[in-house]
Amino acid sequence: MKAHGPNLGPGLRRDDDGCVVFNALDELTLTVKRGEFICLLGPSGCGKSTALNCIAGLMQLSGGSIWLDEQRIDTLPPEKRGFGMVFQNYALFPHMTVAKNIGFGLKMRGVSPSAMTPRVAHALKLVQLTGQEHKLPGQLSGGQQQRVAIARAIVIEPPLILMDEPLSNLDAKLRIETRAEIRRIHRELDRATIYVTHDQDEALSLADRIVVMKDGVVQQIGTPAEVYAQPANLHVARFMGYRNVLELDVAREEGDRVALRGGDIVITGVRKQPLKAIPYSTSSRPRARFCTCAGR
Repeated sequence: MKAHGPNLGPGLRRDDDGCVVFNALDELTLTVKRGEFICLLGPSGCGKSTALNCIAGLMQLSGGSIWLDEQRIDTLPPEKRGFGMVFQNYALFPHMTVAKNIGFGLKMRGVSPSAMTPRVAHALKLVQLTGQEHKLPGQLSGGQQQRVAIARAIVIEPPLILMDEPLSNLDAKLRIETRAEIRRIHRELDRATIYVTHDQDEALSLADRIVVMKDGVVQQIGTPAEVYAQPANLHVARFMGYRNVLELDVAREEGDRVALRGGDIVITGVRKQPLKAIPYSTSSRPRARFCTCAGR
């Protein structure tokens, strides 16, 4: 059966501030297909973690809906939704062994020890931690602890895996290694995944589609190639790493040609449509280039 979900209907909002209504999310509509890897990308406070927590059931909606297949699930408690979740701080039980941490979700679901053992062993193999099952979390590296958290999320065989900035506490080298492991595990499992990050490189290397957010509003949804090469607006362009973004004014129009000016910079090009009194985004390729030393 093909899984469609979650589907966050128009008007999804989260009241975050008690008596003062604060819309942490506004009009987020998203359908995730089975096996798809979605990245929610944006700066701190943009609403991406709020969206993930609403999907998980850790926050309640004040409007909109969430669907899995043909079932509406936003009224269900988190444990009834059946999703696996990986947190930024691992959220492991320090007094439990690796095997017991991984099997905790199965135990809560009433799975017998005899049925639990092979499933935990398979999860350990998938995250390449076979032989570490009797250790405590404190005896593992940060990368290994995060793999335990991933194994705990996938061992319950969820229809959807949720990851909230899982690599933020790792050093740069380990982040690159672990995100490659996350992508490998995702391909082997063929499960839908929603991954929250503020790191553009993570989103570009992991995602099938990227949802760029700002102030609770979706700015663009597209493949990594689309979001990087064809940013929908100035915010997306700057967030994806465009450094040479210039704000220019229209200096003159001559037939189908238009000249843009900003300081000592003048750009002349051919316009395809009549100009309107609204901001435009355009791009140009310089004819002359020069290189400067960047320290290496």
